[in-house]
Amino acid sequence: MKFVLVLIVSLAATVLAVLDGGGIANAAGAMRSEDRWNPQHIDSLPAEIRSAIAPYARLCGGALAAEHLFARYLDKGDVKLVGLHFEHLRCGEHAKLCTAAGCLHQVYISTGGRYRLLKSFHTPELDLSEFRSAPAR
Repeated sequence: MKFVLVLIVSLAATVLAVLDGGGIANAAGAMRSEDRWNPQHIDSLPAEIRSAIAPYARLCGGALAAEHLFARYLDKGDVKLVGLHFEHLRCGEHAKLCTAAGCLHQVYISTGGRYRLLKSFHTPELDLSEFRSAPAR
């Protein structure tokens, strides 16, 4: 009896997949094929951060685009941090962003208002949880 039930469920799933025309499979495939260098990863940044990194378009030789991990966020109550990982920025002049010390990383802070640059440095990795709240300038 158990075998018959498993067979019926398998047949039903097959029929649904055929009738669906591959829509479910296509939807799953679309998620895997996200554009690696999606400009939305730049466009979704706060305006003042987008303005601050705009000069990198000239350095990198074209419109800015980044991988998903380019920007990372941390909220600490009233303090919001945005960490930018330039190793995840598409750049034709990658050597200008990365050195032997590591790639460029920037940390922006907001304490209830606009974002401002808190720190810009070359390092192998950036951990936002290591940053303490800094007074607004």
